[in-house]
Amino acid sequence: MIDLRTRLQALRRAMNAQEERVKEASHQAIRSLSEDSPFLEGWERVGTYTFRREERIPLAPGLNLLEDLQDGAKYVLSFPLERLYWFDTETTGLSGGAGTLIFLFGVARVVDSWIEVQQFFLTDFPGEPEFLKILLDFVPFSPDTRFLSYNGSAYDAPLLKTRFLLQRLDPPAIPQVDLLYLVRRLWKKSLPDCSLGTVERFVLGRERTADLPGRMIPLVYFEYLRSGTLDGIRQVIQHHKDDLLSLIHLFALLGSLIREPSIQKGLDATALGLLTATLNPAKGWDFLEELARRGDPIAIERVSKRFRGQGKTDEGQRVRIPYVWDFFPVAVEEMKHREHVKKDYEGALELARFWLNRDLSPRDRADLQHRIERLLKKAPRSIPPVRLPNS
Repeated sequence: MIDLRTRLQALRRAMNAQEERVKEASHQAIRSLSEDSPFLEGWERVGTYTFRREERIPLAPGLNLLEDLQDGAKYVLSFPLERLYWFDTETTGLSGGAGTLIFLFGVARVVDSWIEVQQFFLTDFPGEPEFLKILLDFVPFSPDTRFLSYNGSAYDAPLLKTRFLLQRLDPPAIPQVDLLYLVRRLWKKSLPDCSLGTVERFVLGRERTADLPGRMIPLVYFEYLRSGTLDGIRQVIQHHKDDLLSLIHLFALLGSLIREPSIQKGLDATALGLLTATLNPAKGWDFLEELARRGDPIAIERVSKRFRGQGKTDEGQRVRIPYVWDFFPVAVEEMKHREHVKKDYEGALELARFWLNRDLSPRDRADLQHRIERLLKKAPRSIPPVRLPNS
């Protein structure tokens, strides 16, 4: 029978042999990337472990893409288009954490009628310090630029900061706008989810052919480290570039919607109106007034409040009147108007009594009862029973 010491020694030899095989595979991968054997066509070596590619892609003619991007820069960011950068990463894991490493980093910008894409590839783990320093040399991390991402504020940017800190480097500032939050605001009610792939298919109308699923990307990179094969890496690089291009098209769509919100893409029209009222007030409030006339309860409430703030109480009432029996928030605005502006206590009380018999939240019901008690003091004489409107 083999004793415990012998078994432990055998296990140790097996583990050492496995480590040597991994090291050898890694060394083979690096040797395959010698100066005489380039990484991939179009890529240049910018460090021992780092390759870079720059590509210029013409803006598609006839799509008004440049105009839409300029409007996005104007309305969403109030920042010059030439100083906007879209960025994305590919990593060795999907959940982040100290063990997750960035092996592919990309930025894109719009220059004249071109999209300029830069991608940086890390060939092995020991080159991470070099890789990060090269990013600092080529990417304009600065308060004078703005970066746009998709979930970058929660994932990409914190991970990049972590990698810099772990390599004892000062992390760069990444002033950014995360487009995921705008997508959720506008499309969360109409899309099955807000992943970039879903937005591409249902909002942008962009279909990828033979695309590599994102969950497979870490496995492809580990296989590359093990064997040095580049077949899967080509797909990873294309997937990464397509992500960057989709972010640019998404931002252009947002620019066109905020410039002219009546151009809708299956989104939450009320959310678009509220967003546009903040970023492009003239168009936004016109759009909200149109929604209010169609009977949108949130738009009615917001528009009537705005008219009240402007002293245009009669205009606000004209917006509300057709819907005071249908939407409680609208009715509350009308009660306030009748009580405090028109001094029509009986009219306010009639409306309040009607809604007291409706299905309200406990808080709304308590507020309404308090309002009725106040109105009864102001209009003490008997009020005829309220007749419910015909259904």
